[in-house]
Amino acid sequence: MAYSKDFLMKLYRNLAADRILEERLVELYAQGWIPGHIHSGQGEEASYTGVLAVGKEGDQYKFTHRNVSAYHDVGISYNHIFCEILGKKGGNSDGKGGINHIADKDKGVIGLVGALGGTIPVATGVAYALKMKSPGNIVICIYGDGTTSRGTVHESMNWAAVWKLPILFVVNNNQFSISTSAEECVSVPNPGADRASAYGMPAKVVDGTDVLAVYEAAKELSDYVRAGNGPAVLETKVYRWRGHFEGDMARYRDPKVAEEWKKKDCVKKFETYLLDNKVITEEEIEQLRKEVCEEIEAGIKFSEEAPQPDPAEIYDCLYAEEYYR
Repeated sequence: MAYSKDFLMKLYRNLAADRILEERLVELYAQGWIPGHIHSGQGEEASYTGVLAVGKEGDQYKFTHRNVSAYHDVGISYNHIFCEILGKKGGNSDGKGGINHIADKDKGVIGLVGALGGTIPVATGVAYALKMKSPGNIVICIYGDGTTSRGTVHESMNWAAVWKLPILFVVNNNQFSISTSAEECVSVPNPGADRASAYGMPAKVVDGTDVLAVYEAAKELSDYVRAGNGPAVLETKVYRWRGHFEGDMARYRDPKVAEEWKKKDCVKKFETYLLDNKVITEEEIEQLRKEVCEEIEAGIKFSEEAPQPDPAEIYDCLYAEEYYR
């Protein structure tokens, strides 16, 4: 597939920004800034960035508790992201939701519920609305390998298949469900793709450390869905570099396997491609990373200076019409 320089540069900027933000979030958590847990997505960024690159205006997105950096890929500002994460006014629920509940109706970002898999029927319902009201738009519904075994997922897949709903199910297979290996809890090698045939859906499995491979597979399947053919499944094979949450020492896995996966660093892999094809220079990489760091730090500073939520507003956002700001 031929790519323009503008496309490759935008894709790289998002990929690099996602890695930088994931690293910065770990630092902020270690410094005691972030309430609750964070679930780092380091090493998995390409599996989000490559998919989100196929998004169009009017599309809707269901994210996960991991890789919150990817919210910026679809246009949510760092100011918004950090205000919600740090419990300040300026986030979608003025900090009452926190890091796992970032949403933005204007950007098409559907919020999350507490249980993994619980939002997938909601995303499927949104796809039903798009089918009636916005032909050509789709829902990009991202979840993990462990979530593929939830009953809500299979009920949603069945509904989507029967009604030919415009939804692309994206399984980010990072090999672990909290501390349990996918090999120990799923009977098929590909938890997402291998189950698609039961619902008559096309499916693809792709190397999630190769952002262009992810994009190409997502483009093919999203075009299929946009054409009115019904849902499809994309499974990206990645590896969770860090524990399920910060503080999880991940002693349940083989350190040698983890190190081998880290050698497949999706950011470095794409940088090598861009350098080899003379799309970018080392100096441009350094400058781009500097700019991204400045943008992220500006978002952190904005959230630092933002006011705390008023205790009198504790009951705001309980109802749907008030949830999205």
